[in-house]
Amino acid sequence: MPAPTPSLRSITLVVAAAAALLAGHARASSLPDAVLEGDYGLQRVGAGQLSWLGRPIYHASLWTPAGNFTGYEPGEPVALSLSYRRNFSRDELLRITSTAWRLLGSLPADKREHWLASLRTFWTDVGPGDNVTTVVVPGQATRFYDHRGLMGQVDDPAFGPAFLSIWLDSRSVVGDLRVQLLGLERSAARR
Repeated sequence: MPAPTPSLRSITLVVAAAAALLAGHARASSLPDAVLEGDYGLQRVGAGQLSWLGRPIYHASLWTPAGNFTGYEPGEPVALSLSYRRNFSRDELLRITSTAWRLLGSLPADKREHWLASLRTFWTDVGPGDNVTTVVVPGQATRFYDHRGLMGQVDDPAFGPAFLSIWLDSRSVVGDLRVQLLGLERSAARR
C-alpha cells in the first residue's frame, strides 16, 4: 500500500511554520538577547549598510514597536542596532560621534563633551561581528546593549534623540542609509 501523500493544507502549514521560524530567527539575530528580553516589543522599520570607499563599515537597523518611525512618542522605544564589519577603537567611535554632532551643528560644545565623557566610561572597542544596540525611550535614560547585556546608559533624557539624530536627522551625513533605516523612498526623503 503506498504511503499517503501530504495534503496541500499540511504542506502549507509546514511552509508557514518554517517561514515564521526563519522570520523569528532573523529578528533575534539582529538584536542582542538583552534587548529582545527587555519587553520593548520592537519591529524592524528599516535596515541598510554604511560603506566608505566600497568597504563595509556596519549594518544598521532601526526598530520601534509599530515598525515605523514618525518621531519620538512618549514612552515608545526606538532602537538603533549597529553590527560592525570592521574594527574601531573606543576613541575612534567617540571621535566619529563628536564629528557627526559637529556637522549637524545642533549641540553646544559643552553638552557634546559632557555626553562623550559619559560614553567613554562604558563604550569599548568593536570588531567585525560585534553588535551595539542603542535603546531610546523618550524622557528616560538611553541604554546601550551588546551581546553580554547592558553596557551602560546615559541618564540625560535629551541624549537619546540627539544621539539618534546622527542617523535620523534630515541633515545626516549618512543620507542613503537614513532613507533605508526609515523605510522611505528616495523622493520622499528629500522633502
